[in-house]
Amino acid sequence: MSAAITSTRRIDELRAESIDRFISPLVEAPPEPTLSKILGLLKERGVYEVFIPEGPRCGMISARDLLKATNIETSKSSAITTYVSVLPSDAHVGEVARLMADYRTRAAPISDGRKIIGQVNCTTLLKELKGRIETNLRITALATNTPITVTKSSLIPKARELLIRRRIDHLPVTDEKRLAGLITSSQIIALLHDPQRVGSKSIRPQTTPSLDFPVEDVMDVNPLTCPTDTRTEQALELLLNHASTCVLITQWEELQAIATQRDFMTLLAEVEPEPEVPIFIVGLPEDPFESEATKAKFKRIVRQLHKVLPDILEARSIIKSKPKAGTERGRYEVKVQIRTPTESFTYSEEGWDLPEVYDLITDRLKRLMTKKQKSRRPRERESTEQD
Repeated sequence: MSAAITSTRRIDELRAESIDRFISPLVEAPPEPTLSKILGLLKERGVYEVFIPEGPRCGMISARDLLKATNIETSKSSAITTYVSVLPSDAHVGEVARLMADYRTRAAPISDGRKIIGQVNCTTLLKELKGRIETNLRITALATNTPITVTKSSLIPKARELLIRRRIDHLPVTDEKRLAGLITSSQIIALLHDPQRVGSKSIRPQTTPSLDFPVEDVMDVNPLTCPTDTRTEQALELLLNHASTCVLITQWEELQAIATQRDFMTLLAEVEPEPEVPIFIVGLPEDPFESEATKAKFKRIVRQLHKVLPDILEARSIIKSKPKAGTERGRYEVKVQIRTPTESFTYSEEGWDLPEVYDLITDRLKRLMTKKQKSRRPRERESTEQD
């Protein structure tokens, strides 16, 4: 048996494994948390996101979410909370990896069916992935080529805006095409809560930190790097050994690509089958990552519904964005239409966060499925009695 086949089989085995042995305690925010408390929890625990259980739902605030806050001390956490899917404790690794990829998170909440009992962390799964990757797979096949960058003289507000708009957490810093360092969302949110200016040229007390200084004042000048011919297995080992969240791929000191934890997790994420019915989505967000997550969530909804309503002819979703003055993005209005030969079901929901809107629609569709199942049981019993 070839090494490539053996590697594929070992990854498939891990992908199919139950997540129960990978569950760790939930990094949970206190009730009605302030953003400053959440920031403190992120720094204290060294994590990227914290979770806020709300009954069967689970809110989440990540480092990138905190970047959106206009004032860490006064802004309400509810304004930037997003909601992620909660997986059952009998889910398998491939499902968890797919969830993290869809929501661009580094952890996923897990439930026992009654309450949220913990989380599965990206790093835990990557440690299990180590030693299973095909020997000849180079990191360049997995990494993102020509990554978004800033220069040493770029100001922190520009880096912050790029991280928010492009929904990323790592910005390589260049100096005349050469790699000079790295700035991350976690580094910038630390500045938002720092009572002093952190620029190296002047440090003075301030009630509201000024961010009008170049990224070179606070960037990591020794980011983790590897050459373009590095094997993926070697790059993963580097990432884990240095407790890093990304590795920058260089050639002759010039940046070529970037590989984040999420890129490595794609090796574990299960490939979701296409729905058996045609689906149409109009008005997808311009952001490619948000667009992909939206498509994946809608396809999942349709697949679930098709199990109960096998005569579905098509499913449509129309997304409209309602701009809000002074902001780049306002509320979303989402309409979903499910058409069968005899009837049509239409649902509309609004919200600030697309995944949350689709979760609300999913809840309504689940109620429909339950209703349909109950209505079928009497007919099935009647048919049995007649036979």
